[in-house]
Amino acid sequence: EENGRNLIVMVDDDGYVSVEQGREEYSTEIDNEAAGAAAVIVGFFIILAVLVGVAVAVAYDILVVNPLSLGFKKFYLKTQDEPAEISNIGYGFDNNYKNNIKTLFFRDLYLVLWTLLFIIPGIVKSYEYRMIPYLLCDNPGMTKEEAFAKSKAMMNGNKFKAFLLDLSFIGWDILSGLTLGFLGVFYVEPYRHSTRAALYKELMGSSAA
Repeated sequence: EENGRNLIVMVDDDGYVSVEQGREEYSTEIDNEAAGAAAVIVGFFIILAVLVGVAVAVAYDILVVNPLSLGFKKFYLKTQDEPAEISNIGYGFDNNYKNNIKTLFFRDLYLVLWTLLFIIPGIVKSYEYRMIPYLLCDNPGMTKEEAFAKSKAMMNGNKFKAFLLDLSFIGWDILSGLTLGFLGVFYVEPYRHSTRAALYKELMGSSAA
């Protein structure tokens, strides 16, 4: 009987341990699955947030930054002949806005595609397209195709000249970095924009001659 009771106890003990072990293994499996599902959900929302952020940044660049940069170019173009006004900065929004954002969007898109293909062709194309914003400033009704064609014609034989002009600002950019950008904001960038506007005026005069 004692042996019987011991045997029952042993059977009872074995059954209890085996059940507990099964519960622990099942609980661990559930926890692992839950952790994996949570990681997938978190990863999905991170990717979604990144994609939304990129989309917002691209839309902001297309709809706001490009027209605003057009306004700054209009401002510096005006300074070549007469005193400019702060209101000139809104030019890109006030004059043929849809055409401006479309033309500058395709300019940026083509530059990205050319640069993805090879770096050097991307740089060359950036100079070929250099005059597009200035042409839009001078000709609000100019179509995308006309702006690309005219800029290409103006920069034909003048890309290296524009490249050397950009190189001349390296020293100024270094000084700007040493002043934490203050020199760039208040002197170098206005000087650079004025110089590029002057180049546009010069090339326009040459192409008209």
